[in-house]
Amino acid sequence: MSPTTATTRNNTRSRPRTRAGRTAALLAGASSLLALGVVGATTAPAAAAPSGAQATGQATWYNTGLGACGWSNNDGELVVAISTALYGNYPNPNNSPQCGRQIRVNGPLGSVTVKVVDKCIGCATNDVDLSPAAFSRIGDLNAGRINVSWDWV
Repeated sequence: MSPTTATTRNNTRSRPRTRAGRTAALLAGASSLLALGVVGATTAPAAAAPSGAQATGQATWYNTGLGACGWSNNDGELVVAISTALYGNYPNPNNSPQCGRQIRVNGPLGSVTVKVVDKCIGCATNDVDLSPAAFSRIGDLNAGRINVSWDWV
């Protein structure tokens, strides 16, 4: 065998002896990492309706507490959890650029402006999960789920 094609055996794995072989192995490993995703990588939020444009979805309500933004809220505050697709994926969820943004939600009984404080794991992209105080301004709490439209303020 020529030195450019020789390999050594180490158990069941073979290692290339040449610089070109090592480079190819490194590139193959790097592309595998990229295909699997890098640990700690962030995923930016999905493109939602731009400011001023209406999104449509459904609203539900939840009992608030410590949210993904790292803030504790209570049920009497006008706050919202948005879908993971809009919130984004961050190693530290407190770093989402959506934290603190406001949206105006329109429902059967009116509209309410709420602050993003949490992410809603079970929500479809344009669904929102409101605090009881916020939900009751636009719909009947007993309904549990209502159709809404909303936009970023």
